[in-house]
Amino acid sequence: MRATVDVARYREAGLPNPVVAGRYLGDLAAELGAVSLSGGTIGDMVPPDFVRDAARDAVDSYPHYPGVGGYRDLRQAIAAKLERDNEILANPEEELLPAIGCQQVIDFTCRILIDPGDEVLVFDPEYASTEPAVHLSGGRVVPVPLHWNGRDWRFDIGALERRASARSKLLIISNPSNPTGIVYRRSELEAIAELARDHDFWVFADEEYEKTLFDGVDHTSIAALPGMKERTVTGFSFSKPYAMTPYRIGYVVGPAPFIDHFHSLLRFSVQACPAVAMRAAYATLTGEMGPWLEASTSNLQAKRDELVERLEALPGITCNRPQGVYFVFPDVRGLGLTSFELARHLLLHGQVAVAPGSSFGEVGEGHLRISFCPALETIREGMDRFEAALPG
Repeated sequence: MRATVDVARYREAGLPNPVVAGRYLGDLAAELGAVSLSGGTIGDMVPPDFVRDAARDAVDSYPHYPGVGGYRDLRQAIAAKLERDNEILANPEEELLPAIGCQQVIDFTCRILIDPGDEVLVFDPEYASTEPAVHLSGGRVVPVPLHWNGRDWRFDIGALERRASARSKLLIISNPSNPTGIVYRRSELEAIAELARDHDFWVFADEEYEKTLFDGVDHTSIAALPGMKERTVTGFSFSKPYAMTPYRIGYVVGPAPFIDHFHSLLRFSVQACPAVAMRAAYATLTGEMGPWLEASTSNLQAKRDELVERLEALPGITCNRPQGVYFVFPDVRGLGLTSFELARHLLLHGQVAVAPGSSFGEVGEGHLRISFCPALETIREGMDRFEAALPG
């Protein structure tokens, strides 16, 4: 099929290079009807019946504007979950709010904490929407490279120490890390916390993949560490762990003065989170999600293992085995193309969509982000196309 989407028009619009690449490849994939191995929606599981029933019931039972702060019973359920699962004690009246997904939390956190010219420490590679949020708020990104050892991604505290300074205003960290799959050990978070206290900077922790963990790995919230609650904002989401991407619902926890600012932004932008989504979120937090989550994790881990095995069998590719999230981030430099060139080649010649590593930072160049959250048959079809379209 001849492609008509032209990357030049995105460049002419003045968009930053990662945004140019993402929009171009996304539109090209849609035009070609590509099999997508680039997205972040679980493709073969839906929330339990009691969650969907709560959403249906809310259509009739909650016909009016919800308050800006959401429903009190939801905030109380969030507070109970934070204490139980994250060891974070939060006052449901002052220190947390529902939000329209973790994406809104990233945006609002940058708006509240960053002044023009502030330095913001961002791990590289990192979630593709993080750096644009910093720039939109007037901040200056200081990249902190993660280390690829030829087999897996690793965090190096020395890299953060060398870049942190008195000018650092904020550190942004995703834990588990999108796209690398790193789950930060408690000792690593303690080292980060010590630097934050020493240099007096804030930490924003994107923990929306907190439940997406493999191989028995545990998750620790940095806000639970001594001296960190007062300088940490944490974003959570129902989208990733519970296959609730269409609901667009998450929540934020942080110090009361920060939450007060967040409340104002919520009030004067979107007014409040959708009632239907909040009632579904409440059902998720108060219902028996354990068996569903266990089945989902087992399913994802099996798909991860199959995807890693297939990628490892291909010449020129070395694949990591992520401990969290549902993406692999393999090294494809042996194929001789940039990550953008390879992603475009796979679209044009195989009609399969993957994300170029350069969209996640300079260190991500030479890698691809490939998702294992679609249904297994989609992953297999996508990988058949991937293999058939490889250059050379």
